[in-house]
Amino acid sequence: MFLNWRMAKLRKAQQKYSKLVTSISMCVIVSSLSACSFLPKEEAVLAPPLVEPAKVEYDVVDVKTGSIIKSLKGAGTLTPVDNHTLSFSESGARIKKFHVSEGDVVKKGQLLVEVDTATLSFDVKQAELDLKKAELQLKALQSQNAPQLTIDIAKLDLQSVKNKVQYMREQLAKSQLKSPINGIVTFVGEQKAGDPVQAFESIVQVADTSNLQVLYTAQSVEQIADIKLGMTANLTSNGKPITGKVVQTPKDVPLDIMETNAELYQKSILMSLAELPKDAKVGDLIDFEVVTQQKEKVLVIPKNGLRLAMGRNYVQVLDGNTKREVDIEVGISTDTEVEVIKGLSEGDKVILK
Repeated sequence: MFLNWRMAKLRKAQQKYSKLVTSISMCVIVSSLSACSFLPKEEAVLAPPLVEPAKVEYDVVDVKTGSIIKSLKGAGTLTPVDNHTLSFSESGARIKKFHVSEGDVVKKGQLLVEVDTATLSFDVKQAELDLKKAELQLKALQSQNAPQLTIDIAKLDLQSVKNKVQYMREQLAKSQLKSPINGIVTFVGEQKAGDPVQAFESIVQVADTSNLQVLYTAQSVEQIADIKLGMTANLTSNGKPITGKVVQTPKDVPLDIMETNAELYQKSILMSLAELPKDAKVGDLIDFEVVTQQKEKVLVIPKNGLRLAMGRNYVQVLDGNTKREVDIEVGISTDTEVEVIKGLSEGDKVILK
C-alpha cells in the first residue's frame, strides 16, 4: 500500500515537471521568434547590370595630295665680307699705345697699335743709314776700278747690312699693328698701355662695312647639311624682302681657314644680299629662309602620324572600326610633315600619335 502511494506521488511530480519544461520551452521559442522579428530582412541578390564596352575614339586625319617644302629658317647676322682681326705673333712685349678707337675710319697701312720696343725704331733708322753708306762705298770702289778683292769685300759688307736692316724691319713690323685695308675699326680689345702682350690675342679688328653679308651659325652640323653653294636665300629686313644667295658652306671653306676656327666654320653658312637694307650696320639681324627640297602633288601626312620601329616606317590606318598597321616608304620629311611615296592612298585615314 505504501508502495502504491509512492508511485502515485512520483507520477504527479513528473507531470508537474513536464508542464514546467514545456512552459519554459514555449517561452524560449516565443522569445526567439520575437528577437528574430527585430533583425533586418536580407535583400535579394541582384544580377550585375549589362555594360556596353566604351567606344574607342582615335585622332584621325585623311591622307591628302599637296605640296611639301623643306627649308632652313633662322636669323643671321650682318658681317663684313672683308674683315680682319689683328694680333701680335709673340708674347712678352708691353703695349705702348693705342692709336685708334672703335668706330674710327682708317686707311690701309695706318698704324693702329704698337708695343714698346725700346730703341728699335731708332736702330732701324741707323741701320738704314748704314745701308746707304755701304751702297755708296761699293759704287765708289767700282767707279775707281778698285781691285776685285776690295770690291767683293764691299759687296759682302753691303749684303750684311741689308740682312741686318731686313731683320730689324721685320722685328719692328712685329711690334706694330697696321690696317690691311681701308675700313672702320669695329673692335678694340680691353688691353691698355703697359699691359703685356699675349701671342695671337685679339687686339683690334678692322672691316670694310660697305660690303656686308649674312652669317648664320647653326646649333649642329646636321641642320645645314642640305645647304649647297648657290641656293637662293629669301631674306627679310624690317619686313622688307631681299633676294640673297648662299655664297659659302662648310664644304667651301679653305682648309687653312677651317683650322683656325673649325667649331665656327663647320656649323656656319654665308649669304650675300642683292642690296643692303637702309641704315644697315654690322651686327644687325636678318631673317632668312633657304628652300632645300620641294615637291608638288604628292601624298602628305602629319609627322606625328609616322611611327618608327627597328628601322621600319609604318602608320596605323583606321578601316571602319578596325585598326591595322601599314608599312610605308617616305620621301621628304620636315618638322611637321612627311611625304608618302608608297603604302598609302589618298583618303586613307591615318591614326595620329
